[in-house]
Amino acid sequence: MLITLIILLISAALFVSGKVRSDLVALCALLALLLFQILNPTEALAGFSNTTVIMMVGLFIVGGGIFQTGLAKMIGGQVIKLAGTSETRLFLMVMLVTALIGGFVSNTGTVALMLPIVVSMAAYAKTSARRLLMPLAFASSMGGMMTLIGTPPNLVIDETLREHGHEGLKFFSFLPLGMICLAVGVLVMLPL
Repeated sequence: MLITLIILLISAALFVSGKVRSDLVALCALLALLLFQILNPTEALAGFSNTTVIMMVGLFIVGGGIFQTGLAKMIGGQVIKLAGTSETRLFLMVMLVTALIGGFVSNTGTVALMLPIVVSMAAYAKTSARRLLMPLAFASSMGGMMTLIGTPPNLVIDETLREHGHEGLKFFSFLPLGMICLAVGVLVMLPL
């Protein structure tokens, strides 16, 4: 028990400090739990057999692919073309495009994808990027509420329903509520 708490405290300190990459901290903590025989190999690898975890890994790969293929740059160019230099139109386009992408890529992946695009669009429009970064973050979360794969909790809910013998959720089951949340979010963020 004491060893587990020590590993937890060291991991938490490393996560908070940010001096070591989070994925390395997590893997080292897992290895330490294995080495001290707190977990056996089956228990240590059980999370990797979860379909939700595999789906999230796939979504990060999709997000990376979108960036590497130049699709991200193309999206930025189209948004600038539609929004021009108007700060209000730029705000609306950032919110809508980010929410759309956020429905199909994880929130973190969406922000990672859109962050350089939004910063370059703000520079092009000669406006402060700070005014667009908070809407970017909120839009990625709101976009995640629109589809089954948009955010991990949606997948967890679907998996739990299926495990308990209920019918699973459809891909766009969350869309009506997600659209309402997005509309309210845009209306609230616009004056702010």
